[in-house]
Amino acid sequence: MSFAVKLSLITALTSTTAAILLGIPVAYTLSRLEFKGKRIVETILMLPFAMPPIALGATLLLFFTNTVLGKIVNSILNVVFEVPGLIVAQFTVIFPMVIKVLKSSFDMVDERYEAVARTLGYTRFMTLVKVLLPMCKTGLVSSFILGFTRALGGFGASVTLAGATRFKTETLPIAIYLSLSSGDIPLTVALIIILLVVAFTTLLSLHVVRGGKVRII
Repeated sequence: MSFAVKLSLITALTSTTAAILLGIPVAYTLSRLEFKGKRIVETILMLPFAMPPIALGATLLLFFTNTVLGKIVNSILNVVFEVPGLIVAQFTVIFPMVIKVLKSSFDMVDERYEAVARTLGYTRFMTLVKVLLPMCKTGLVSSFILGFTRALGGFGASVTLAGATRFKTETLPIAIYLSLSSGDIPLTVALIIILLVVAFTTLLSLHVVRGGKVRII
């Protein structure tokens, strides 16, 4: 049980951090820049959000085992049926949601603040870091909490890409599946309670962060 809890926290934190770091420049680009094909790009980025988790996991599995690029990446990172596969699956599931929350947060900030900063000599990157991000602190924290919670409870894509092996790729949702499959009801109930407690605590912190502030989603 402790292994599943530890692995769940590590993979969820890693995938969420990666989603935030990559999501900031992507969301900024979609919010502030206009370019040809922008709507198509945005739609493609949102596709994983609309796909069933198992179908998404199967797509990732086929990519890493049946394409040249995927095989190269898999040979370096050991994604398929390994712990990195959990992180990749979680990242793919939560990335569209992170982008959506961050973009909504950026859209709410008047661009005139950035324009003033640019007249004072700030580069676009400095403006993003020193002006926009501090003004979107609530959105950043919200996107992290929502992404982490979703990654923590991810099952379909994770089990399809990383497999369900005890003491190897056993996150809390996968541990629940394995214990239920083996008929260990007491362990199943205990794991569900742990997952609910962690999820409840995380989501409660989201309400605390948003307390008295404008909702962004």
